[in-house]
Order: sequence, then C-alpha cells, then structure tokens
Amino acid sequence: MAGNYGEGSAQAHAEERARRRAAEHRRLRRQRLLAICALLLVLAGTAAAVAALRGGHTVAATSRSHPQNASRTRAHTRSRAGWRPHTGPVPILEYHVLGRPQGEVPYPDLYVPRAAFRKQMDWLQRRGYEAVTLEEVEDAWYRGGRLPPRPLVISFDDGYRPQFTFALPQLRRRGWPGVLNLKAEGSDLYTSNVEAMLEAGWELAAHTINHSDLTTLEGEALEEEVAGSRKILQREFHVPVNNFCYPAGRFDSTVIAAVEAAGYTGATTEIPGFATRDHPYELARIEVLGSWTLRDLAASLQR
Repeated sequence: MAGNYGEGSAQAHAEERARRRAAEHRRLRRQRLLAICALLLVLAGTAAAVAALRGGHTVAATSRSHPQNASRTRAHTRSRAGWRPHTGPVPILEYHVLGRPQGEVPYPDLYVPRAAFRKQMDWLQRRGYEAVTLEEVEDAWYRGGRLPPRPLVISFDDGYRPQFTFALPQLRRRGWPGVLNLKAEGSDLYTSNVEAMLEAGWELAAHTINHSDLTTLEGEALEEEVAGSRKILQREFHVPVNNFCYPAGRFDSTVIAAVEAAGYTGATTEIPGFATRDHPYELARIEVLGSWTLRDLAASLQR
C-alpha cells in the first residue's frame, strides 16, 4: 500500500545523492589517511596498532567510519534486567508517515497524527511493552538470546522525514530502538538522519531500491531490487542489513527465494498478526492506521 506520498521532491533527491557521493569521497579519504597512520604506528613497533590491525581495522577507523558500532554497543548494553529466553510470537507494529495529510493523498489512513503516535507509545510503555529490534528477536528465536517480558518491534517503512524528526526523539526518551525499512533511493531522509537513527540503536532493513512490486520482476531485475538494495545500504551505512521488507507487502515464492539468496535472515510482510519464528520470510505485522484509537491498538495486540 505504500507509495510516493512523501514530501520529497526530485530536486531534494538529486541534492541528497550529491551529498551522499561527497560523503563517500570524504570517507574514503579518511580511510586512506587512517591506513597510513596505522602503517606508521606498526613500523614504530606500537603494540596497540599491531593488535588493532590483527582485527582487520584500526581503532580510529572503527570509531569514525563506523558510527553504528557505538550504537550497537549502547543497544546491547542497555538494561536487560528481567529479560529471558523467548521463542514465541512477537508483534511488529508498522508505521508510515507521522503527521496529517496535506490535501488529497492516495492513502490517507497511512498518515498517523503525531499526537496519536505519542499517545500510543505512552500507552505501550504503561502496559509494560518494550521495543526491541528485529535482529534481537531473531537472536532470541534462533540463537538462545533474551527478550523483555513484553517485547514488540516498531517498524517504519520507506523513510519519511517525521520518522527522524518525531519518531526518533519519542523512542529515544524511552530507550527504545526502531526498525527503519529504507528505500535505497528516493527517501525523504538525509544520510545524516539515518546515521543518527543508527547511533540511537535503530536497525536498518532493506525495502528495495525503488519500492517496486517484486512480483512483477524476475531475473536480474528482481536480484537488483532485492540484493542490490542491501549492498547499497551496507556500503552507505556500514551495517549488516539482515532483514528485508516487501514493498506494499507483495511477494510470492520466487520473491522469497530471491530474498533468501541475497542473505537476509528474515522479511516482513503486511499479513496481519504476530510474527513467528516458523515463518522467517513471511513475518506478519500490525499496520497502525491514522483512524485508529487506543482501543484499536489494544485489540490488535490481544491474541
């Protein structure tokens, strides 16, 4: 159901691509300088440099070129008191635009007013829910990890500006991460916006390059949208990108095979319900609509 109903313009997208290219050039220059410094330290017999190089990178390069490493450290060292093994279903909430539609838009119910979103987060927190990433859920499902007593995942599709300007501070004040299902091209978010979300502990998941209906593609075109989007995001943000989100929830067996072949560990859909470990590439979600009341949200979370 998601489409091009954001506020970005073609000019803004062109400017953002230029910013991304410039940022990539700066990153490469930093990496070259850091490599030279590391080599000089090794030649000087510095033990710290030798140890760092054995790990495949320098300490400076890790902190500068990979800001998500710090975010992952913070995310994994937050208070886990009371967390326990969990292999059961987990609800995944699905949001698109936070705000009210301006004029006529194709899917007005995908606009959730910001006041409503804040009330929903308050309601969830009061009832003991705690947001986690999808990677943390998968770690509990398949590798013996732990989750809070009432876990849920809060996902945001496409990459609209209010997901950074409003959702990020709302979740951060609760110590919660989100999951950003990002189009590799054409979102409303700047590179710096996404980096700030990663530093706050958010997970980045792929949502194709162009938000294409994958069931209409095959061969190289399908591979480019599925595997290609992952490579773009990994190259841009230096994170694993382990999960995928089907645009408009459209998928079939051929699409699932392409997602699995690309190396993703899971994929979210628009099938209503709770996600379960038995269907990693058909993870159900609860799509939160703008017309919902708190009673609607409560009903969706009752199984």
